[in-house]
Amino acid sequence: MVASNSSRPLLALLIVILLFGFTPISRVLLRSVDGSFAPNPYSSLALGTPSRTALGFLAGEPVPVQLTNRTGHTQTYHWSATQNGSLISLGEDTLANGRASTVLVPSRGAVAGKLRIALTGTDIFVTAPIRSP
Repeated sequence: MVASNSSRPLLALLIVILLFGFTPISRVLLRSVDGSFAPNPYSSLALGTPSRTALGFLAGEPVPVQLTNRTGHTQTYHWSATQNGSLISLGEDTLANGRASTVLVPSRGAVAGKLRIALTGTDIFVTAPIRSP
């Protein structure tokens, strides 16, 4: 019985050390690998119906693309859809931080192949397969 009573203060001390020591230690470890607890702001594009990727989207039909804003502020996005260097369609969407929207990208004028949908001024893009009607 004496041993269990004397181990309680030791256990409490160990918990306090872990609670107060974890944050500085983890910050040092994260910095050593260029990490952070802070979320990184980002924008993203994804095909709205990924299951259709295998079949492809019919030329002339709109291609649903999900646009997500996690930049920390309201952002106006300008996007373009191109195929083999030719402009197929352009558009813009304004999203508040933390919001996502499905953009219906027109593919009128596209032919069988790949349609590249990109956010202007970024390296963010998705590629949608297009098939002939």
